[in-house]
Amino acid sequence: MTSAQQFIGRLMGFGRNRDGQFHALQEEALAEAAPPEPPTRRHRHGPEPQRIVQEALAAKILGAWLQNRHQTLFPLTLNLGTLDAAGRALLVRMMVAAADADGGIDEAEQDRIAAALEAIGGGKAERGLLAEAIATPLPLGALLHQVMEARLGPHAYAASLLALDRRSRVNQAWLDYLAARLALPEEVTASLNRRYRA
Repeated sequence: MTSAQQFIGRLMGFGRNRDGQFHALQEEALAEAAPPEPPTRRHRHGPEPQRIVQEALAAKILGAWLQNRHQTLFPLTLNLGTLDAAGRALLVRMMVAAADADGGIDEAEQDRIAAALEAIGGGKAERGLLAEAIATPLPLGALLHQVMEARLGPHAYAASLLALDRRSRVNQAWLDYLAARLALPEEVTASLNRRYRA
């Protein structure tokens, strides 16, 4: 008796059901013991179907991760309550700098910033910071440097979106400049523009 026959015999013995039937195991064992069919000319040089499926799934998973990588790498939800005092102050100053990009901050823009601060968790302290930032603005270069040092680039861009009327060409140019200056990828700014559409 060959080793293949012994193997089949053992499988049939262990797999026998109470009613004595073992068709499923017998067919499986015979399929395993049978020599593989020689490759046809059509499939001789082609990849195995299982490998094709694995590669396709891997490509899809990688593509999905790449599309969402910035949402996992960057905290894009703007909530002042999650930041320390220095971070909150920086974002207030960024909102003031954004509103001032078109040459000045009028009363309507101040009201807009105050409403935006309240919407993202700001309180009395942030309203006080707003008045201070308008009265004594930081030089833009120094402000952006501090934002980058604090790793708050996406937050600063989102805060600027909330402070601006994006229908203005000047304000849109400011946002483009800010994205470039803070080295924000296009995927990040596109996501923020969707989230904080005014």
